[in-house]
Amino acid sequence: MLLRGEWEAVFPRRLPALLTGLLISGMAVSANAAPSGSRFNADYFGNPLVTTHEGETVPFYDALIRGKMVVFTFIYLNCNDICPLTTSRIAEMKDRLGEAVGRDIFIYSMTMDPERDTPELLKEHAEAFGAGKGWLFLTGNAEEVKRLRWKLGERSRSLSAHRNDMILGNDVTGEWSRTSVYSDLDVAVATIRDLDPAWREQKRPLSTVAHDPEKYRIDQTPGQALFLKGCATCHSIGGGDLVGPDLKDVGKHRDRDWLGRFIMAPEKLRAAKDPLALSISERYRGVVMPNLGLKEKDVEDVLHYIEVRSAARDAEKARAEPVAKPETGAERTSEAAPTD
Repeated sequence: MLLRGEWEAVFPRRLPALLTGLLISGMAVSANAAPSGSRFNADYFGNPLVTTHEGETVPFYDALIRGKMVVFTFIYLNCNDICPLTTSRIAEMKDRLGEAVGRDIFIYSMTMDPERDTPELLKEHAEAFGAGKGWLFLTGNAEEVKRLRWKLGERSRSLSAHRNDMILGNDVTGEWSRTSVYSDLDVAVATIRDLDPAWREQKRPLSTVAHDPEKYRIDQTPGQALFLKGCATCHSIGGGDLVGPDLKDVGKHRDRDWLGRFIMAPEKLRAAKDPLALSISERYRGVVMPNLGLKEKDVEDVLHYIEVRSAARDAEKARAEPVAKPETGAERTSEAAPTD
C-alpha cells in the first residue's frame, strides 16, 4: 500500500504546472496523444496486448487510453469481500453518466488475477452488471497486467490488501487523479465529469435536484443507511431485480435464521453447498453476494428496513389503484327492473 507521499509522487491529484506551461507556451494539445511533457504517455504505459471481455486483443495505450478520458478499477472475480459491491457502484455511476460513457468517458475494470479470470468469466461478469458500450473488463499476460496496474498505482500484493480506488485520467490534458469508489455517488460522478475541461468551465447550479430533507433522514428507520450504502446498488425493494434479486418481502419468503447467516457470511453457505445459496449463485451468474462484515445487529436493522419499505411499497400501490365507486340503491333497482 502506498503512503500518501509516495502516491502523490506517482499520481498528483492534478498537474497544474503542466497545464500552466502549456498555456504560457501557447502549445496546442493534440487529441491523439498525451501532451508533450506528460509523464503518463505511451512510453510510460507501453503497448502490451490485453484482452477484453468481448474476446478482442488490443494494444493497451493506443486502443484504451490514447486521446481518451478514462476510469480504471481493479477487481478479483472470486472476491468474497467488496469487489462485487465496487463493481455495482461503477455500474450505478455509468448509468448516471448516461450517453457520455462510450462517447466521452471510457471505463475499464482490470482483473487482479489474470491467470484465473479468463475473458469468458469476465464476459459473464460484465453481462451481470450490464456493462454495455464504453465499459470493458480486461485481462492479459499475468506479468504485463501486474506491470500495468503497478503503473496505474494499484500496488497491493494480495486480494485482502487491494485498494478501493478509481484511477481517473485525461490523456489529452495529461491530468491523472484518484478517488474512492465509495464516495457519495453524485460526488463520484461529478469528479469523473471534471476530467473534461469544458465541463469544468460550464457554469451550473450546485444541484438541479429538488431535495426532500425527509428522504435523507436515517434516524427513523434502523438499517436505512446500511441498505443505501451497501445494498441499494445491487438490490431494489419492490423495483424488480437489479444485479441481485428484488428484496421486497424477502422475510416472508425466506427463513429468518437462514437470511441472517447468508447476509453475514454468504461464502460459508456456498462452501457448505447450501442448496439455496447455490441456486441464487446459479440464477445470478457472474456475481456473488459479498461478505460486507455485518454483525447480527446490522442484519436485524437491514431486514427491519426491508420490511418497512416493503410495507410502504404495498401502501403506495394501494393508493395508486382506482377505488371502485359503490352502487347506490337506485342503481341496483334500475339494474334489477325488467325491460320490455
